[in-house]
Amino acid sequence: MVAATACAVAIPAHADGAADATLARQHWVLNCMGCHTATGGGIPGKVPPLANSLGYFTHLPAGREYVMRVPGASNSALSDQDLADVLNWVLTTMNRDALPRDFKPYTAAEVAAHRRPAFSDVATVRAGLVRALQARGIDGVSERY
Repeated sequence: MVAATACAVAIPAHADGAADATLARQHWVLNCMGCHTATGGGIPGKVPPLANSLGYFTHLPAGREYVMRVPGASNSALSDQDLADVLNWVLTTMNRDALPRDFKPYTAAEVAAHRRPAFSDVATVRAGLVRALQARGIDGVSERY
């Protein structure tokens, strides 16, 4: 997420244009926005922010997997393709500056292979990833939300 401005990213991964981005946004509204809020800012002390935060996790292989395995994503009724599209939409619209320079959009195959099982202790996994990011000099994600 450090220098994503320089990368060209498809929105979503199989994008046929604005219609796919619109559908990904609609899936966001119906499946994510209720908890993470319209701006992706989360709810302090309860729900972590996604905007200007989630993209940093994609700097680490374990963080990339984390994004797919949080319970809200892992257990959602979205198809693997729809989840990949939502993740790519959130990352490229709300996290562009937080993405790694070599960011690769999520694919349905990647989501299918890694989304389950959902993490049972998300806070512990997240804290470990935040420490790993900080060890790499990436401090855009706070330990607490």
